[in-house]
Amino acid sequence: MKKQWFKAALIVGGCAGLLGLSGCGSLGGTATEVGLAGAGGALGYEVSDHRVGGAAVGAAAGYVAGKIARGEVKRVEDDAEKRGYDRAMNQAVKQQYWIIQNQQRSAKSEAPTRTMLPVVIPESNTDGVIRNASIAYVPTGP
Repeated sequence: MKKQWFKAALIVGGCAGLLGLSGCGSLGGTATEVGLAGAGGALGYEVSDHRVGGAAVGAAAGYVAGKIARGEVKRVEDDAEKRGYDRAMNQAVKQQYWIIQNQQRSAKSEAPTRTMLPVVIPESNTDGVIRNASIAYVPTGP
């Protein structure tokens, strides 16, 4: 009986080691489900004192464990994708905000400058009134 439990513990330890060595990218694939079903079948066969029914129950339990692992991996990947999408949207909003701020800042600093253009008015004699030559300044620009 002790030898049987030792084999079962060895099988469980080997399966746990294989699961620990497999990365998230490989955990949840069809190979993982088949491997866990096989390991569960071997474990069930050893624990049930070499009965086929025990192997079938163990294989079913291993397959269910593989499906649960695949669902968990899918959930974690979807959550990570959503967080990445939210961060990218947040970054895009910040970029647009700073683009608008910089445009408004540059518009304020580029205030229109009005220049004064000198215009020479010549001497004139109209109806006996003599007007001396002078210079008038006319504003230009917006």
